[in-house]
Amino acid sequence: MIMVIQTSTTRESSMLATSWSIPRSRQHRHVSRRRRRLPARALLAITALTAALTTVPPAVADTAPPPGELPTVTADPLPTWQTNGTVWTIEIIGDTVYVGGSFTAIRPPGTSPGDPAELPRLNLAAFNATTGQPLPFNPAVEANPGAEVIVWDLQPSPDGHTLYIAGKFTKINGQSRPRIAAFTLPDGPLTGFRHDLDAAAEALAVTPTTVYTGGNFTTADGSPRQRLAAFDRTTGTLTGWTPSADRRVMSMALSPDQTQVIIGGKFDTLNGKPPHGLSSIRTDATGTNAPWETGLERQSDTRHSWATDLITDDDTVYVSAAGTGTFDGRLAVNPDGGTLRWIDNCLGGTEAITLLAGVLYSGSHAHDCSTQPDGFPQLDNNRHQRLLAEPANPDPARYDTPPILHWFADTNAGPTDGQGPRAMDNNGHYLWLGGDFTTINDQPQQSLTRFGDLTVTTDTNPPQPLTKPTVTKPDGTTGTLTITWTQTWDRDNKQLKYEIIRDGTSVIHTLDSPSRFWDLKPLTHTDTGLPPGSTHTYTIRATDHYGNTAQSPTSDPVQTGQLRMSRPSPDAPLR
Repeated sequence: MIMVIQTSTTRESSMLATSWSIPRSRQHRHVSRRRRRLPARALLAITALTAALTTVPPAVADTAPPPGELPTVTADPLPTWQTNGTVWTIEIIGDTVYVGGSFTAIRPPGTSPGDPAELPRLNLAAFNATTGQPLPFNPAVEANPGAEVIVWDLQPSPDGHTLYIAGKFTKINGQSRPRIAAFTLPDGPLTGFRHDLDAAAEALAVTPTTVYTGGNFTTADGSPRQRLAAFDRTTGTLTGWTPSADRRVMSMALSPDQTQVIIGGKFDTLNGKPPHGLSSIRTDATGTNAPWETGLERQSDTRHSWATDLITDDDTVYVSAAGTGTFDGRLAVNPDGGTLRWIDNCLGGTEAITLLAGVLYSGSHAHDCSTQPDGFPQLDNNRHQRLLAEPANPDPARYDTPPILHWFADTNAGPTDGQGPRAMDNNGHYLWLGGDFTTINDQPQQSLTRFGDLTVTTDTNPPQPLTKPTVTKPDGTTGTLTITWTQTWDRDNKQLKYEIIRDGTSVIHTLDSPSRFWDLKPLTHTDTGLPPGSTHTYTIRATDHYGNTAQSPTSDPVQTGQLRMSRPSPDAPLR
């Protein structure tokens, strides 16, 4: 077993892990507000892995990383229309971004709710991935009067001609569609795909022949279906695929060869068999369990973890989890047998993940990543870092668990449930983010935003503001002043250049220094050769790799020491 789980000293946390690997044909993402657990037998591997990580050198990746490190997208959000409520799911098909959740309107970037340019959108909307502008797609997704409406998941057919939708709703465009439906693309008319689930559908997986769904329902079209069901894509009929989950199913992903559906949720068993929270079912008519090792921890109803999102690539399943007093980081698993490849034990529930150019991005409320190389310790004052990046396939010669890369875009917690990020997807160049947040990088932006890599945008945001430097005259010196200042940091460049500017005009010294938001160190420089008795001020300028700058306030003026004239002793003889 190669899984590592670590217990935090600042939070009661026990985590279980097993091994697994995942196939990936197309990236599948389902964002759910729930999570998966790891099986208890995995706990034994944690101690060894933790010890191995303590001597790993730090990673330095960002938009301009050193050789051998993966570049990230920039941390600069691009202009994007907003929603007036929570975004729970994002699905990108070509250059179109479909967004589902709980909202009633969308509006331009930089505007407030109720802006005259606001457009009605009932829980489902579409945008241009490149421009962030809205598209005409405007179905009305509704529920019975007084009932909650949520679009939980969106999935396209493999040919991209159909968009399937699952959630808490009962009608679309006035037509009965209890909790599952489909639209024809690209124009978006509602199809005749109609089924009746007796409770919410929360996850979808689609092959050329079959639509799989999971949730909290117990019947489909009046037939018993314990939280899992499948429909024929050609005929639209309910199939005989009848695996069962004893508790809620919240996420799904297909194995690369499409012979298995990877299932995540709060269940203890699938078809009566463990592990808890994460397992695999065959897609053939038997619906039997495929071999699977890695589950998520469940100690009790109040102490457990659960999977929030599943994505796959050609050979790996990536899992995000949240928990109550247990594991709530990220995993990579082998799809053939479910053996663990790596585990990230950052504390602070992870709600969404997406994979872009080898980097796994996550949305969470992380507050302690001290178990990870280049990770931050427990943050003070209830602070969280809600967006993170790490290599999906860390170099095994250097890492047993992924390092935290230098990408620190951030959101606030949001008003709905204090989470912030809830959904992620990308098209290879643009990373889209949704949730219940109301700010991005401390600037107003509600529930939806996007970032780009350097092929489609530029890195334009400067380093964070600098504090005023202090200037002192060293004792017993003339013509010398010492300037001291505290490092600043940049959201997507670790290495910064500092320039010391004397009297607002002359750059007298330059130095390069890496920095991170949780570990800002004092820097100092001594300015020599100044005229004795002269007075000077200093400012500090920090510049990132792309020439974006931040400048400190000017220091208080300080006078250098003066030469002292020696006087003859009064007892000295006169000459």
